[in-house]
Amino acid sequence: MGRGALVGLGGALALGIIGAPSAVTAQNSVEVARARQVVEDYTACERTRRFVACWALLSKRAQAEWARQGRGTVADYADARSAAEPRYVDFRVMQIRPSPSRIVFVMEATRSGAPDGPRDRVEYAILREGDRWRMDGRRVGQSETTP
Repeated sequence: MGRGALVGLGGALALGIIGAPSAVTAQNSVEVARARQVVEDYTACERTRRFVACWALLSKRAQAEWARQGRGTVADYADARSAAEPRYVDFRVMQIRPSPSRIVFVMEATRSGAPDGPRDRVEYAILREGDRWRMDGRRVGQSETTP
């Protein structure tokens, strides 16, 4: 193999290494997708007002906060959340803010009965617990609420 071929091969290898997506980037996008699935599942509960399935999505901290309020069972949680206002019918992701242990999804939410009205800004904080992502916080406008 000639010197020119070796230089060309070396250049191609270098471009392959430099141009290939890193494992970290691929892992981050996979993790963001996994966290986004939690948000999708949780917002489905908000749209339908059926929160039984969402109890399992909550972080240990969020479940403990519900228990501290005297609503530490799935049924108590579901009853309290389904009675909460406002009711949203549509969500749109506006921004995703990742960090090593949490990902915050900033959403615009449309209220039921007000499709042309102003949208609410709702932030969902998804926390990494072991190998799973869990719903850990919820902010509507400037008000911090328990998910």
